[in-house]
Amino acid sequence: MGEQIIYDMTTLPDTIGSISKLLGVDERQITKYCASHKDDYDAEGFLSLLGLSEHSLLDFEIYITSLHVTTDKDNCSSLKKYGLLNLQQAIIKDTPLRAYLRNYGVRIEIEKKQIQFQDKLFDISKDYNGISEPIDWIIYKLYKDFQLNSFFHSDNVLKYGGGIRRRPEFLYNLAELLRVPNIEYDWMNDISCYVIKYKATLSQFADWNFDIDKNEINYLDESEINIRKIKWLINQSLRRINNDLFYNSIDDCYSYLKNDAYVRVSDILRIYTENEYLEEYRINE
Repeated sequence: MGEQIIYDMTTLPDTIGSISKLLGVDERQITKYCASHKDDYDAEGFLSLLGLSEHSLLDFEIYITSLHVTTDKDNCSSLKKYGLLNLQQAIIKDTPLRAYLRNYGVRIEIEKKQIQFQDKLFDISKDYNGISEPIDWIIYKLYKDFQLNSFFHSDNVLKYGGGIRRRPEFLYNLAELLRVPNIEYDWMNDISCYVIKYKATLSQFADWNFDIDKNEINYLDESEINIRKIKWLINQSLRRINNDLFYNSIDDCYSYLKNDAYVRVSDILRIYTENEYLEEYRINE
């Protein structure tokens, strides 16, 4: 196992610094390359220009940083106890979300695939086959899209749609299913919004996050998979630098952990309040 490197694309200086450490090149070489290759950057071409082989990319044990937006009712006590959990885990463990649902008389049984609310029992065991009614959203969120979604980089993670700055998206879907709007809105009372910066290994992220599909996984060995992922990182970094240099703007780059993955307490790098995040990243709203 090689030296650990935390690969950070959340800011322009961190992005340049991460490529510099990964490839062992001066930061000026990176900015010079991007400045002379406007909208024409490429990881393979960049590696060739530097005289580096693809296998040199495996010299490090790489952790990638992400930014995750969440709302909280217990001053991050459960976050500091369990780490950052996916939706299934947040419902199963003793978390503010689980307690909130129980106070509303909602019990969600993940393994039994059912939701109990007052005297009603909702069966959520059917196979997901697209969305045509509210219960389909619940099945999708609980069994298809329950992984931790975050940002490798963004102009402003707080501006992401879906109201994640105010409450978990899932509460909107649950309120629609149960026809009890307050399940969504009452969460917004006495909550704080936080931006969590964490690190995770290459293997913790979904393979498709790096444009590797299921069919390719079957014939690529572990080294080839990791090389593909790291080249994707370099390409995305060059894209971020390019857009910062020439357009003074970047798009959202999402990160998706695997369904069974979570972020350990020891891998949480920083917990920002909204104002701390805006100040740290020099964002004007």
